[in-house]
Order: sequence, then structure tokens, then C-alpha cells
Amino acid sequence: MAVSSPSAVGRAWQYVWDPQRRLAAVGVALAAIGLIAFGVYASVSGPPPLQEAVVYFDTDATKAQKDAVRAACPTVGKALQEPPDRNNLATSRVYPLRYNVSEATTEDRAALYACVYRQPGVRGVNQETQGQ
Repeated sequence: MAVSSPSAVGRAWQYVWDPQRRLAAVGVALAAIGLIAFGVYASVSGPPPLQEAVVYFDTDATKAQKDAVRAACPTVGKALQEPPDRNNLATSRVYPLRYNVSEATTEDRAALYACVYRQPGVRGVNQETQGQ
């Protein structure tokens, strides 16, 4: 009866579990398991990503209209109005009103959007998630 040579998987297994390489193989396996466990933990237990509702205004909206929207639609439930930016960046001037809606319920968001859309000079609201 002829003895067949081991398959490629069998040869690799013999190579890895050779007594001289066994410690390194166990170390690599434990490191891989640790990385996978940390990835699952970070995904499940990490803080939720920041979600913002950014109010878009018409191009001809005045600063008074933008300030009126800020005053008319304060924080609703857990939809928190963010303070105005203190910098002079163009994006801060174009999009001066943002809400943190990370923990807001659907009802909070609906009430906020209804309030914002009732104001003159508002074109729309865009919800953005950090990292997208």
C-alpha cells in the first residue's frame, strides 16, 4: 500500500505546530482573538456617533431671519440646539444653526423639523452622521 504525501493544509499544520514554532503560533492566535474581541467591544460599547441636523437657509435669508429661527426653535426633548460658532469660517456663516439629534426620539425630531420648517427663510434640514 502506497503512502500518500500530506496535503498542503497538512504540511502547513505540521509546520505551524512544530515544537520550535508552537509558542509563536499560540501567540499569534491569541493576538488575533484579542483584536476580534476588542473590535466587537468597541463597536457595541463605544459612544454612538454624533448625529447633527443642519438647517439650510435660502440664499436671500437675512441674519435676522436666521436668529429668529434659533429663538423660535430651541431645544426640543433630546434634540439639543448647538451654540453658534465663534469663528468666522464661511461654513459657519452659511450653516449657522445645528442641532445634536444623537439621542433624540423620532417624536423629538419631528417636532423640531416642524418648528424649523414653519419659519421664513428656511430651505430645509439635513441630518448628518459623524463619519459618513
